[in-house]
Amino acid sequence: MSFAFTPEEQSRVEVAAFLGIKLDPIGYVDLSTIVVLSTMYGVEFIALCYQLYNRDYLPLKAKNVPIMFSLYFGAISWLMGDIFTGGLVHLGQSPVLRNCKFTIIWLRVCIGAYYVTSIFALRCYSLYLVFYKGKAFKGKVAMISLSIAIISIILFGIISMLMPTRMVTHYEEILDMCYIDRYYIVAVLLVIWSIWMYTAIMNWRMRKIPFCFNERVEIFTSFIILLVVSLMNSIALLVINVYPASRGWRTALLYTNHVGASIGYWVVMWEPTYGCLFHREEYLQYWINILKEDQMEREYDYSTNMNNETTLNLVDYPDIPKAESHCASSQNSRFETHVLGDSLQSHQTVYVGTESIHSKSSNLNK
Repeated sequence: MSFAFTPEEQSRVEVAAFLGIKLDPIGYVDLSTIVVLSTMYGVEFIALCYQLYNRDYLPLKAKNVPIMFSLYFGAISWLMGDIFTGGLVHLGQSPVLRNCKFTIIWLRVCIGAYYVTSIFALRCYSLYLVFYKGKAFKGKVAMISLSIAIISIILFGIISMLMPTRMVTHYEEILDMCYIDRYYIVAVLLVIWSIWMYTAIMNWRMRKIPFCFNERVEIFTSFIILLVVSLMNSIALLVINVYPASRGWRTALLYTNHVGASIGYWVVMWEPTYGCLFHREEYLQYWINILKEDQMEREYDYSTNMNNETTLNLVDYPDIPKAESHCASSQNSRFETHVLGDSLQSHQTVYVGTESIHSKSSNLNK
């Protein structure tokens, strides 16, 4: 696929100008965007393989690595959809790329944007259920929540495919672009904004909860990422006239979507991955000590006689009554400097994810 300014590309620019559209030709800036974002996801793939290989390492296991792996492939689908429909490549050379219903509905919207943002929202819900409601997010609750998200995404995709092409999206041969119906754009953005509103409500309801493991960083990060992504996509799709024609807008939108998704991923996975890679036993012992300090042994079925290599299996527990957080002891804890150095603070981000459960009982009468 050529990124040079060929006579065919010059003709395309001239036709667009005749139609009143200022078209920036596909060029090496678009190629560099594809290379940079593909490299970023390539590095993350290596990290994911390492995390999957060490998925039984307790701090990583608590993050639910398989869900993070599925989130990664959702982001890859989103990237491909953005590239194919965002004006970065020529579509006329491939019948697959000219199939705008496939590239937009499934790659870009359903498997991509909807799934990624839904997982962010699901994380917020898991923390809300545990800390605000005092209930476990595991077993049937977790499966039902994830199933609802996936089924709703599939239904949206099927309905979109069954709608007439003119009401959704079609290939515009004269401009070599996918044209998206404005009403369909509004429908897609309404779903994205609904997901953002949900995370906003979760943030507001949990605003006074003092999280022991700094889960607030993950919630607030998801909230900000979804806000920025929703704003950028709304402006590009509704305000800017044919945004794929503008090199600046199509580049900015891709970086916003995918750097944002990457930041959300690493906020969750950075610390346990770093600890597993460089301070495996020390970080594991530190992680277990935090569980003990916060009196979470019954939630993790932890015994003081278990050694570091023993797998801590989660056990079911009854609903915990709503109360104030029990974080006072962990706020005074410090990971010794000879173990992880000054870079690790007392509140290491240990996200309990969709498998681990963090108690909200006030049992500190020390």
